[in-house]
Amino acid sequence: MRDRALYFIRIGSDGSVQRVRADRRLPATDSPLRDVIQALIAGPNAEERQGDLISLIPGGTRLLSVTIRGDTAYINFNEDFQYNIYGAEGYNGQLRQIVFTATEFPNVSDVQILIEGSRVDFIGENFWIGSPLSREMF
Repeated sequence: MRDRALYFIRIGSDGSVQRVRADRRLPATDSPLRDVIQALIAGPNAEERQGDLISLIPGGTRLLSVTIRGDTAYINFNEDFQYNIYGAEGYNGQLRQIVFTATEFPNVSDVQILIEGSRVDFIGENFWIGSPLSREMF
């Protein structure tokens, strides 16, 4: 087992959207980034939900592949990833969750989101994903 950091969301009493780190023990495998992204998509566990953590990653999202080239993680999702029912805050939150979780790995500095294997410029009305995203962008 290995300790891994996943990032979820908590809605503050003032309505603010807060990124919150959750530490989890996950099985040690030869594809730890894939495993942590799968856990992130599955959402908060019971203990994390008791701490009011939620996920803004759209329901129906599936991880299709993960590849690391250089210090960029290429994370490929099915098309459901690009449709967030929570609007602008939802898109921002889901991207923060993915980027902050993936960049916890020391060999990953940024993340290129792919949809069905292709680079897409935007999700939602105006959330750029056409180039790698880093923590500094949020």
